[in-house]
Amino acid sequence: MAGIYGADVAQLRALGKELNDASTAMAFAKRVLSAHVQASAAWKGADADNFRRDWNTQHRALLEKVIQDLASAGKVAKANADEQEKTSAVSGSGRAIGGAGQGNSNPDTPAGRADHSIPRHPDQGQADLSHEQLEKLKGLVRDAGVNNDLFEGNDNDVNELRDALADLKPAQLDQFLKTLSDDELTKLAEGSVSDGKGLFNWEGTTPFEKHQLLDQLLSKASPEQVDRLSSLIPWAQPDGQANGDAAAPGGAQGDASNSWLTPDSAVLGERQGKNDIDQGNYGTCVVMSAAGAIINNDPSWAKEHVTDNGNGTVSVKLYDKNGDGQWITVTKDLPAKEDGTLKGAQPTPGGNWPAYVEKALAQVYTDDDANDPEDGQGNPDIARPPGSYRAIEGNYGPDVSAYLTGTQGEQTEDADKLWTAAANGQPIIVTTQSEYPADPPVGYVAGHAFFVVGSKDGYIELQNPWRPTADHIFMSKDDFKSKFSDATIMAK
Repeated sequence: MAGIYGADVAQLRALGKELNDASTAMAFAKRVLSAHVQASAAWKGADADNFRRDWNTQHRALLEKVIQDLASAGKVAKANADEQEKTSAVSGSGRAIGGAGQGNSNPDTPAGRADHSIPRHPDQGQADLSHEQLEKLKGLVRDAGVNNDLFEGNDNDVNELRDALADLKPAQLDQFLKTLSDDELTKLAEGSVSDGKGLFNWEGTTPFEKHQLLDQLLSKASPEQVDRLSSLIPWAQPDGQANGDAAAPGGAQGDASNSWLTPDSAVLGERQGKNDIDQGNYGTCVVMSAAGAIINNDPSWAKEHVTDNGNGTVSVKLYDKNGDGQWITVTKDLPAKEDGTLKGAQPTPGGNWPAYVEKALAQVYTDDDANDPEDGQGNPDIARPPGSYRAIEGNYGPDVSAYLTGTQGEQTEDADKLWTAAANGQPIIVTTQSEYPADPPVGYVAGHAFFVVGSKDGYIELQNPWRPTADHIFMSKDDFKSKFSDATIMAK
């Protein structure tokens, strides 16, 4: 007699709805409570001030966690119901369950969404390089790996090799890489990171130039050669340590681990939008706010600037100091916290593309200063060079705008200019004051960056990059003038 295996789908789906409804109800209650706590004029004095501070920094965060956990549990219950229904249907039809490449195909989970990247190298070509062509390429590798030119360094050699590799199809590159020894690749890695400076070449090999070379290697290599290259080129991976977000409840939560994991999630889901921004534990509110403002203005930006190469690497188009777009290719693994979970931007149904924007930016960002808060051990901040996530924590809107759009944004304290830009639909970052002002609007976080998602009836709506469900701020002109620091208006 046939029986029922697994969960009762109807009950499981009903449970998922109940959990989601509870999350929605609690979120509404939190907003109402926040409004009453902030707006109440009847309760004054030190106790009132202390409670409001505790509410803003602790109690609301705990409620938010419960709201998030309920919503997540609801999604999991629904996903399990869908999966059970699918499994029952397949097994009942007599077809095989599972199969190669099926994996988690439930479209309601980030991990189950198919990737929608636009391939950079659709034509694999043929491994048809001649012996002479291979030898010429090997000579370029040797030259780029030795910085012994007194006048020009090896900068020209690095760029010449890069241009030669750009002409190769993936199959040809794989053919060539197989002819190189580990020692030759190690010397190339050392030479191309030596800055290439000579008497007449003060700038040397810039971070963008060396990563253009790495891009030509990683983006087209086979998965086996990607593993080999990333193991032999130390600077292919940035330093993943974090100082953390000083604006977060409880202050910055530093994480000195430098371990990595490859998430089971699509780089690009079917659609991208403002709710793909989920900051994680790095102090990258400006970076994530810039990405959120841009994707809210132009949903096609992610597909045009981020792509999964299908070989264990992801390419991100950033902009150099000349405003020229350059592909930065990184391996697909991402920094992990000490507890083994993802440290940076979190995956969403729209994909995990913001995490790769962070990783690529960390590789080439040269505008870090020494103005971040002290780390967990009380050490003052230092300006970090490219190749460090710490370099992209706590920075300025115009600098980040230049890397993501090719032009520096305009930083302004002019409310009229800000409202005009919002009405025109321009991407905008808005930063708060370093200390909490009197009577902050609901959703306010001191020392933090938000991004504009709309304007109506004289108010501008701001989204917090911490997570899509965090309270939005509805900011008046008076609020901006008295409770916010400035705004960065980016080009459309």
